[in-house]
Amino acid sequence: MHSSFTFVKIKGIPIGAHWSWVFVFGLLLWSLARGLFPSTYPGLGTGTYVTMAAVTVVLFFVSILLHELGHALQALKEGMRIEGITLWLFGGVAAFRGMFPSSGAEFRIAIAGPAVSVALAAFFGALAFLGNIFSAPTELQGVVDYLARINTILVLFNMIPALPLDGGRVLRSILWRHQRSFSAATASAARAGKIFGGVLAAVGLLNFFTGGAGAGGMWLVFLGWFLVQAAQSEAAVAVLQQVLSGRRIRDLMTPEPVTVSPQMTLDDFVDRAMSGRAHSSYPVVEDGRAVGLMPLRRAGQTAADERRSRRVADVMLGIDEVPVLPPDTDMKNAFEHVQEEPRRALVVDDGRLVGILSMSDVVRAIELQQTLGTRPEPHARRVNPLIWAPVILIMALAAGALYHPPLVVLEPGPAIDVVDDISIEGVPVDRINGEYVLVSVRLEQPSALGALVAAVSADKEVIPASDVVPEGIDPEQFAAEQREIFEQSRQIAAAAGARAAGLSVSVEGSGAEVLDLVPGSPAAAALEPGDVIVAIDGRSITTAQDVQSEIRARPAGTRFGIEVERGGRKVVEKITSERMPELVEGIAGIGVSLGTSDLRIDLPFQIEFRDHAIGGPSAGLAYALAVADLLDEADLAGGRTIAASGSINVDGAVDPVGGLRGKTAAADRVGADIFFVPDGQIEEVGDGDARARAVESLEDALEVLRAAA
Repeated sequence: MHSSFTFVKIKGIPIGAHWSWVFVFGLLLWSLARGLFPSTYPGLGTGTYVTMAAVTVVLFFVSILLHELGHALQALKEGMRIEGITLWLFGGVAAFRGMFPSSGAEFRIAIAGPAVSVALAAFFGALAFLGNIFSAPTELQGVVDYLARINTILVLFNMIPALPLDGGRVLRSILWRHQRSFSAATASAARAGKIFGGVLAAVGLLNFFTGGAGAGGMWLVFLGWFLVQAAQSEAAVAVLQQVLSGRRIRDLMTPEPVTVSPQMTLDDFVDRAMSGRAHSSYPVVEDGRAVGLMPLRRAGQTAADERRSRRVADVMLGIDEVPVLPPDTDMKNAFEHVQEEPRRALVVDDGRLVGILSMSDVVRAIELQQTLGTRPEPHARRVNPLIWAPVILIMALAAGALYHPPLVVLEPGPAIDVVDDISIEGVPVDRINGEYVLVSVRLEQPSALGALVAAVSADKEVIPASDVVPEGIDPEQFAAEQREIFEQSRQIAAAAGARAAGLSVSVEGSGAEVLDLVPGSPAAAALEPGDVIVAIDGRSITTAQDVQSEIRARPAGTRFGIEVERGGRKVVEKITSERMPELVEGIAGIGVSLGTSDLRIDLPFQIEFRDHAIGGPSAGLAYALAVADLLDEADLAGGRTIAASGSINVDGAVDPVGGLRGKTAAADRVGADIFFVPDGQIEEVGDGDARARAVESLEDALEVLRAAA
């Protein structure tokens, strides 16, 4: 891999980038600015996200550069030559010239890069830790947290024992020391690299077709293919090492080569080349001594009418421009010379030309070696089979960490005192003596390894991804819709809380807009995204919660007449409900995601909420309780911590929610004195939980608080 352009030189090492690096730079910048940072740190603004992403990407590539410099500077200490460092599609690569001096030298060079990355991960991790303690700006915290995690991932991936990864070079150095054979160790480590590359490609295909990883899955396929190709190249180096091992130049050189005189005209030189077996270069000899090398192309670069008068001596490479080596030179040392232009060395013994060595001689020896089979190396030892046990285990763990099956983990999420989120102006409010806590669940698509760990955890639940994000629906779009539903649920909760406090509230909506449809569901065959549901069985629908209440009020299998507005006209569709697992097992539904169209809530006060990166309607009950308590002169909370989970409509009716197992664990963590859950779901909280209270409405919950005050 060679640089398309060079940035700078450090200690004589040219540092540059391949053109493919520009693509990765742009892709990473876009994914951070449009995806990760907005979803993790909402409400900061587009310009802020772009700035955070740009700083992060630059520092990430600086981290990669420092990683490769670790390799390069250690290689210089070991006496090796460095061609340069190149940033490219898969990160960075430091190109070494020649063979590693020893197994210990390779180990130190291989481990130097990961050691730098460990230091960087620790540095950024310390900054993130201090930022949490001292409440650093969110923008700074987001950058250092990402850099800490990405450098950790870089170390873990690079240390997988498979060539050409750093871990593969460490493995080779260990095998080399044990087997006393570089070529045998390389063959073994390269075999591990090809196996892991194949595993990586297979994981990528599984992610693409079953795990919902999309382009990320194909990226793994591409990376796996690259590792296989690179491992094969390393294996070829092993063959080369074996061919050169113990051999001298005299064993591989072309003896008694065809020579030319420096006084020969270029016309005669061309005739000489064409009359016999043509070579690309000819040694130039005068009085029995080598004086240079004449490449055929140099004659071709001379104008035809000048070849009669110009001589070989005028255009040849002088003796100081061509490697001159004795025939007893070790081939490992000689190989470095023929790798560079003119890719030939003159073999001279006591001043007399005895042969010429070229890359063609080396290639011919390699082909002969492959035809005859492996040549046993003296003192080489067999590797202990037990050494492969940890290698196989690490590869299996890596595959498990990279494969993301179509599952999600529900785990306890943030438990937030919603009182701190609410700001009411225009009416008297009382300070709340206690806490109203929304308990949430965090959804993660785990790796196969993470899913196994979560499956044995008491407060986590592993479920099919299609139960949360229906198949065929874009996850990012679904998440955005869920955040919009959360915002609407808080407005509706404010209306319900105000009504419970005896205030007049006007709630209007023009119906329930169809946002998404679950493929294969009852609604999918009858409704379309953009439809607005305005009535069910003749009963008017103004909000999305009205639809939920109507459908869930009757058992699965009920046939509904659903009136929708579509393209300026009204249509009635007949849809039969069925059990929709989603997050709540067995609840009737029709397989549709809804939002209230033209929601308008006229409150007798102004209310504002703090932003949260939370989705769904299940925080509605907690917000409604807090609003009702703020507006009520009585001390409803009574100094208690009150957790709640339930969807709510403007009339105060509480509807079922999902993920109660994780939400119960979240309620435990905050030490909730009372935990309100929707009626019919009390069994999901756990038998004998004295804190749990099943309620059908906001008024039921308020009665519990008043009775226990």
